[in-house]
Amino acid sequence: MDNFLRKINLIKDITIQLPITKTEFIQKFRNHVDESDLGYVPFEVFQSSTNEYKGNIQNNTFELKKRKKIFDTNYSFAKVIGEIIQQNNELTINVEIVGFRKRILLFGVMILLFYLLFFVGAISNDDAFPFFILPFLMIHMSVMLVIPYFVIRRSVNRMAYDLERDFHYWVTKR
Repeated sequence: MDNFLRKINLIKDITIQLPITKTEFIQKFRNHVDESDLGYVPFEVFQSSTNEYKGNIQNNTFELKKRKKIFDTNYSFAKVIGEIIQQNNELTINVEIVGFRKRILLFGVMILLFYLLFFVGAISNDDAFPFFILPFLMIHMSVMLVIPYFVIRRSVNRMAYDLERDFHYWVTKR
């Protein structure tokens, strides 16, 4: 399934190289990322913090997500899992950005079930059902199933861009 999600751009792998040591990067990571286990936090939008990300870091791996903000319509669904490798004077960060959650499958199944029940009910009805409505419903169903894909794909691409930009900014900022 991961290969399929990579092909449709819901999982993306990137490599970032930074001119910094591993210990300096870990220190900068801790300064710019709020410590969190990335679970569900009620009322997260009301927590005060100037940091853009929340997550955790161990020796060679880290996880992070963007923090939710109040009235933010561009919230990123993507979760980042990274591995830190020190090579000579450079730090190589291998990052996997995952936008797909299993909750999306539940949404898709519910939408398909709703439309299936609607079609069966409309066709089995003894009264005359205007069949010209069926193509419009098919178009509506396809739009309802495709829009979440584009939203998640945009979230993954935007997270890749923001993450690379922010990591370089953390390193160059004194």
